[in-house]
Amino acid sequence: MARSHVKELAREAFELDEVVVDCDGDLPFPFGTALVYVSVVRDGRLVRVWSRALSGIHVNKAVLREIDEVNAGLIFGRVFTRLDGVIVESCLPVEPLRPCDLGRLVAEVGATADRVGSMLAAVHGGDVVFPDGCDASSSQPD
Repeated sequence: MARSHVKELAREAFELDEVVVDCDGDLPFPFGTALVYVSVVRDGRLVRVWSRALSGIHVNKAVLREIDEVNAGLIFGRVFTRLDGVIVESCLPVEPLRPCDLGRLVAEVGATADRVGSMLAAVHGGDVVFPDGCDASSSQPD
């Protein structure tokens, strides 16, 4: 039930006729150089908006310092490393969520993933999902 509710919120937030659902049940949205996913977790109680901002990076002290600086400026999210990647995520409860809340959360995670992934790739190497970027306004097919 929570998944269909979140899917409807996304449809309204982005004014879409149809929302794409991937094989994991997540809703993917391209944003700049990143791909943002909306997932329903914790037995349908939370919506997790996340992105793998960068993959193929060697995580060292300099990378961790840069991630720490980004985290210091975030309010509703976090950036962390997992294996050879950098993840940006934020979670909110599903029940009180409104379309505008979901839209803002996707935009915040997407903008952060785009900015952090591009910056870290330029300085430390690694790969972003869309090296040439994409138009955030075309995040779903018409």
